[in-house]
Amino acid sequence: MQWSRRLGVVSWLALTAPLEACVTVGPDYVAPALETPDAFAGAPARPAEALQSSWWRTFGSETLDSLISEAFSANPTVDEADAALERARASRDVTYGGAFPQINLSARSEDARINATAFGFDAFPTREISRYSTSVGVSYDLDLFGGQRRAREAASAQFDAEGYRRSAAYLTLAADIATVAIELAIVNEEISALEQIVADDEEVLRLAQRAVSAGAVGDIDRIRAETQLRQDAAELPRLRGRRAGIETQITVLVGRMPGRVIAPRFALTDFSVPDAPASIPSELLRTRPDILAAEAALHAATAQIGVRVADQFPQIRLSGNLTQTALDPSNLFSSASSGWSFGPELTLPIFRGGALRARVREAEAEARAAEARYRATVLRAFGQVTNAYADAGAAQGEYEAQEQALALAEQSARLARRAYEVGAGTLPDVLDAQRRAALSRRALARAAGGRLLALTRLQSAVAAPSAQRS
Repeated sequence: MQWSRRLGVVSWLALTAPLEACVTVGPDYVAPALETPDAFAGAPARPAEALQSSWWRTFGSETLDSLISEAFSANPTVDEADAALERARASRDVTYGGAFPQINLSARSEDARINATAFGFDAFPTREISRYSTSVGVSYDLDLFGGQRRAREAASAQFDAEGYRRSAAYLTLAADIATVAIELAIVNEEISALEQIVADDEEVLRLAQRAVSAGAVGDIDRIRAETQLRQDAAELPRLRGRRAGIETQITVLVGRMPGRVIAPRFALTDFSVPDAPASIPSELLRTRPDILAAEAALHAATAQIGVRVADQFPQIRLSGNLTQTALDPSNLFSSASSGWSFGPELTLPIFRGGALRARVREAEAEARAAEARYRATVLRAFGQVTNAYADAGAAQGEYEAQEQALALAEQSARLARRAYEVGAGTLPDVLDAQRRAALSRRALARAAGGRLLALTRLQSAVAAPSAQRS
């Protein structure tokens, strides 16, 4: 057979590759229909703006921006998400690779000893020979029922799901860092307020000591003032320990080794207070990465039904081989050393003990489970956003009330101290007024931080997927 004919056979086999499946079995994916509310309760009445990807920048803290950028490059959680996405990409590429003709080249050299006597040829001596061969094989699956097409569809959907999970990992990491940064600012504010309280207690103690020395009051006033000082000072070690724990959290989230790097110090004044974002409920279905990941997983599970259904039908594979075999390497590529084969191979499952039908039922059950997970994810997401709007409104109301309470408490403390200094008041009155002012200052710090934390939860709940490293 001439080389041109051999190449023609191989070329003809390759040209059959564009043949598409005659039919694609299994259900086509259709996104589940979901009813969404017209608006979130508690959301701003203004028109919805474009969702922010780098939502944490609305707090106006360059230190926070820097920490989150560093975490995106060093945190092991996002490294794992990146690796999972790359694995899904490779798996998709493997599946798509099966859609093309498979071409293999092999070469072989072997020495053999032929014992003619064992075959009843006593007159022929035993010989040792060397044999050389090369072959090119081409095969292509016609995919008559679309099983491979469904497999490619499932692999693509699974790749999309991992991409959305990766986005969710970045979004969650940014929210975690913003949260602990604000918690650190709250603790720092409480420590500052408590240190001021201790300083006020020391001033009251000095006033009491002067009054006792002047004979204006008994020693009981000095004891009361000193007791209050010791009680307030005793809280400082606990708050400082809590601050150290939060600083360690920040270090770990950023991807640094605890103890080797000092976490930045945050104050509540480092953060501006953004407006609560306005959003449209239906947009949540197209922007929340956890919802998109759940839907992509449902798509993949639906496509797998088609893969299992196609396994029940005949499979036809076209294959061809061109082989050169010779005893002498110099004759290996001569026409006399050539051989070839070409033809279709039919595989028809006859009896598998019901295993193929069971696999279809298994895939259908997994698709139903994936749909249930998708709906549950949507419900959780809408519940989270609804609660986040409610929390943001409540936190704003609490902050305003605490602001007014602090102004009144500080005015009362000033009046009580002035009355005590001129002899018109008592030390218990001063201590009580000062205590209320101190508690109001700490409550305002917590309310201010709580407002920022509520906005963090809300911003991250409605934000578009965050920017990530490539």
